[in-house]
Amino acid sequence: MRLPLRLALRYVFKPRSRKLVHIISGISMFVIAMVTTAMIVVLSAFNGLEELVSELFGTLDADVALVPKFGEVVPEGLAFQLENSEHIAHYSAIIESEAIISANGSSEICTILGVDSNYKNVAPVEDAIITGEWGEDCCVIGYGIKSMLRLPAESKMDETVVIGAPIRGKKLSRHKEAAFRNMPATACGTFSINADIDMRYVIAPLGFASELFGREGEVSRFEIKLSDGSKAEDLEGLVGEDYRFRTRAEKHRFITQTNRAEKWATFVILSFILIVAAFNVLASLTMMLIEKKDDLSIFKAMGMRSRDLELTFSIQGLAINIFGGVIGAVLGIGLVWAQTQWGFITLEGSVVPAYPVLLKYGDVVGTLSVVMGIGGLGSAAMVRFLIRKIVV
Repeated sequence: MRLPLRLALRYVFKPRSRKLVHIISGISMFVIAMVTTAMIVVLSAFNGLEELVSELFGTLDADVALVPKFGEVVPEGLAFQLENSEHIAHYSAIIESEAIISANGSSEICTILGVDSNYKNVAPVEDAIITGEWGEDCCVIGYGIKSMLRLPAESKMDETVVIGAPIRGKKLSRHKEAAFRNMPATACGTFSINADIDMRYVIAPLGFASELFGREGEVSRFEIKLSDGSKAEDLEGLVGEDYRFRTRAEKHRFITQTNRAEKWATFVILSFILIVAAFNVLASLTMMLIEKKDDLSIFKAMGMRSRDLELTFSIQGLAINIFGGVIGAVLGIGLVWAQTQWGFITLEGSVVPAYPVLLKYGDVVGTLSVVMGIGGLGSAAMVRFLIRKIVV
């Protein structure tokens, strides 16, 4: 005679044992929920940092850039091939090189970013202007450079600066001061993105940069804004083999890869913590099995199979992990949403007022999969082992 599994479940968790079961299960469920919440919140924090870095560095970068595979220059004539592509919404010619900017008796090394009039359509640089205005025939300097040059902090700027760069083909040791080309420029605005960029960049008109660096008919790259629905892969074959299309993520690959490596390393560490938390569930199942040892022996004598005994307690362990994981996921999603809406955790003196977070549902699904996978497999394996050891 085979004893029904339904009867075993009803008897094992009968009223006189429910209080103990609820206490043990509640503690285990709380631990699982807290670890699940921590995993979702931490992963969302890394996602927020990655998005913030992408936005900050993307202020001066477009979606894609056409760059040379070798050397430092691209013929300006390649603009004709970009003009005819349906995958390109806007493009801008860029000249980037090192120079020296001087004002009020102070000089600083900077990076000149020479741009044409279409630059504001490929990169959101106008959003970073904090004083003055964006001008197509004047310079916009970083806030850090402005401070070092002691330029006045006024809402409207009209300051004269001198920008110098080495003349190509002239050696400094031989020509000395004649090896430099110095050109006056008007600073009409100040931008602020982050401390590193603010201390390095000066945005100047393309014609000014071309004359300063002696690059007639040459540019450093073309910044490209893709059309809606287009990808960087769609541009392959558009230009010759000597050039390639570099995405924004590729340009800042080190920062992106470092952040992602830290994210997944943290995920692995928290997964190990989850494994430790799963031992609470296993401990509760062990206590229940020991308490029900006599009952289980009776069930087995009445014809109940070991497989049904294992399933009886495995269901309990899986239920603890499922409910704990779901509760933790809801709590984690709620905390991330609250931080997004109200910014409870603030960052004093930072470029953003509150700590950035970004919820990705792939992280939630992955976390729940780890929780239920570890809990389910662990519970099943432990129950099988204990049933064989405890129940004779």
